Amino acid sequence: MGLIQYAIEKEGIPTISITHLAELTTKVRVPRSLHLRFPLGRSFGKANEQDMQKQILHDAIHYLSKIDIPETMIKLPYKWRGKNK
Repeated sequence: MGLIQYAIEKEGIPTISITHLAELTTKVRVPRSLHLRFPLGRSFGKANEQDMQKQILHDAIHYLSKIDIPETMIKLPYKWRGKNK
C-alpha cells in the first residue's frame, strides 16, 4: 500500500490509510496513516455501528489535511469491545 500511496502523492494527491498493523505500516513507510486496534478487516468498526463508522471517516478526512510530516501515524483512541463479530 505504501508504494501506491507514494505514487499517488507524487502526483499531488494526498492519501491516508487505516492500519491495524502499526509495525508493518512503519516498515513500509506509508505517507500518512491512522492506527486502530481493531480486528483485521474491521477498519471502520462493527457492522451497523454507524456513529463509530462516521467518526473514523471524519478522523481520516481531518488528519488527511493536518498531517504534513511524511510517514506520520496517528493512533486513534477507539477500542474494540466484545467479540470480533
